[in-house]
Amino acid sequence: MNIGRRRSARRFIFFQRCNKAQPMLNAIKKCWSPGVTGSMPGQRRQVELGNQLGLFGALATFPYQLFYFFYDFDFYRAVFIANLVFVGAYLSVLLLNYLSRYSTAKKLLLVNACIQIFVITWFLSAGAGVHLFYFCLASVLVFLFNNLRLRTYISLMALFCALYVTAHFLFSPALAITPVPLPWVNVMYAVSVICVLSLLGGLLYLLRQQIDAAEDELTLNKHYFEALSNTDALTGLPNRRMLDEAFEREWERLTRQPGTLSVIMCDVDYFKKVNDHYGHDGGDRCLQRIATALESLASRTSDLVARYGGEEFAFVLPSTGEKGARYLGEQVCEAVRALAIPNPGASSGFITISIGIASIDVPDGGDIDAKGSARLLKRADEALYQAKTNGRNQVVFLPYLHSYTSTEQ
Repeated sequence: MNIGRRRSARRFIFFQRCNKAQPMLNAIKKCWSPGVTGSMPGQRRQVELGNQLGLFGALATFPYQLFYFFYDFDFYRAVFIANLVFVGAYLSVLLLNYLSRYSTAKKLLLVNACIQIFVITWFLSAGAGVHLFYFCLASVLVFLFNNLRLRTYISLMALFCALYVTAHFLFSPALAITPVPLPWVNVMYAVSVICVLSLLGGLLYLLRQQIDAAEDELTLNKHYFEALSNTDALTGLPNRRMLDEAFEREWERLTRQPGTLSVIMCDVDYFKKVNDHYGHDGGDRCLQRIATALESLASRTSDLVARYGGEEFAFVLPSTGEKGARYLGEQVCEAVRALAIPNPGASSGFITISIGIASIDVPDGGDIDAKGSARLLKRADEALYQAKTNGRNQVVFLPYLHSYTSTEQ
């Protein structure tokens, strides 16, 4: 018991810390948000990446500046001032993105980074490891520019290779303008390696998050459009397309294993009189209230109620025989009468509904036609027509004749 309490306490403390850290994380994200608002999703990711690179370029320069300032400022004055110029250019990237100068911001970022790495390596020598940052530029180039042509991409990659090889072999410690003495040059090289790995790891992590967010957005959009294509706009019920798919799926199930399946067809009585008297808006409100009542009666997750078309509705009831379907049909008639929706064209003065039901029962050893599902729907429609003919506001059941043939014959 004590162990469980300790674990619960640790989890509680962990979530408390996460909640406390969330404002800080949001504040950090705001640092690379300039220019993001109002941009398209693809462009937004590139703007964020450009801002992140600009911020990291400025921050990565900071530890080097500390060394120059405290170790020997007079000796490293030139490289210190040069870095200030480069840091100003990095921060200008965020300003340009804020001003929606996206293309200029990306070009400034790329040019500034290439020149800074080359110039600082020239000052300090390749022993400081600053030229390793060319690997970072090569890694993120394809994410920074949209629709980058292959020829341009190859040319830029070749430029990075040429700059790296030149800096590595040409700028030896003996030719450095402001060389860094031992052991500090080794420390600086280690700092460069750490910064390069941190930059690559951090940017790839952020890109992975952006990709996951984009995939989640695509999935949500897919489900949203699927729901739109399968939903009746007026009533919110599944439409005819979804009804047909569900019905065919349940019929196919019957071809593999024994069971029962029922279909209920519903038609609002004298609905044209409602439209004529109250207008189409009144008719729409009437259908919406009926749809809500019908939906509340489909209590099982396997049951489906849909708008069949016009003032017609339909139920698909898997594993439901004649008795269960009749009972639900009577409930539908009762529920619609209970709505007490006025209908000047009906003898009762209120909206009623007519119900037609058909069922199929496939026993063990039975076999049905895989393409015979249309006959069950037709049988339910015939039952509905009979209910209309008999005076409306009633339930009529018709069995599905010749529902199966025995496989044992």
